[in-house]
Amino acid sequence: MEKVLVINISQLATPKGTSSRKGAEMSQIEIVKDAAVYIEDGIIKAVGKQEDILKKYPLALADKHIDAGGNAVIPGFVDSHTHFLFGGYREDEFIDRINGVPYLELLRRGGGIMSTVKATRECGRGLLKSLGQQRLDEMLSQGVTTIEGKSGYGLDRSCELEMLEIMKELDSENDMDIVSTYLGGHAIPEEYSGNSGGYIDFMIKEMLPEIKEKGLADFCDIFCEDSVFSIEESRRLFTAAKEIGLGIKIHADEIEVCCLQGKCPEIRLDWH
Repeated sequence: MEKVLVINISQLATPKGTSSRKGAEMSQIEIVKDAAVYIEDGIIKAVGKQEDILKKYPLALADKHIDAGGNAVIPGFVDSHTHFLFGGYREDEFIDRINGVPYLELLRRGGGIMSTVKATRECGRGLLKSLGQQRLDEMLSQGVTTIEGKSGYGLDRSCELEMLEIMKELDSENDMDIVSTYLGGHAIPEEYSGNSGGYIDFMIKEMLPEIKEKGLADFCDIFCEDSVFSIEESRRLFTAAKEIGLGIKIHADEIEVCCLQGKCPEIRLDWH
């Protein structure tokens, strides 16, 4: 059992209570001056005034101590929706967007998601992982300690599996926690143009079983939207995902409003 003490904290901000906070409860923050934190095996066991913490957990008995140097300490941020594995950027579309070109029109032209899919498929595993590590380092430097990482810029078997495998590797190699989501339904790939139902079949019959077998994802996501995937197609994918134990997330009502309101009561959705 590793015992760690963090000392010399000028101000420590900590949520009150021991349960998850939501809504107005999130503003229930306690500020402790001249504070310390005691940790056992990566789990925070006690926070409070330094003199009180050190009486109960003497510095001499700790395996490790971290001197905060008079800085403030806050809980790690959780980023619950990220696409941190991808190749290329779409800065060339910026002018179109500010000139009022609708996103779905850019998608129909082969831009948007599909532009990034092309760049991501061309990346190669080494470069893709390196780019992902750089983005994790940047997020960690800004206080983010847990993220949800979505695939969705491969849209074929090899690249989607590669993205999820890289996430699993980076999760084990970094202090940051990564919760993986399979977003194969981010867009309809060129190989299935005009055959969105066939692509849903591919994800259900080929992708989900392999993802489950290899333990590559915790959640399944889809872009339920006009000109992308329908409500019924989303329902089919979600039903199959739930049957193998994956949680459900969804991109919906993002552009065209009311595509799902009240129409999927049998599926519990986590809205993003």
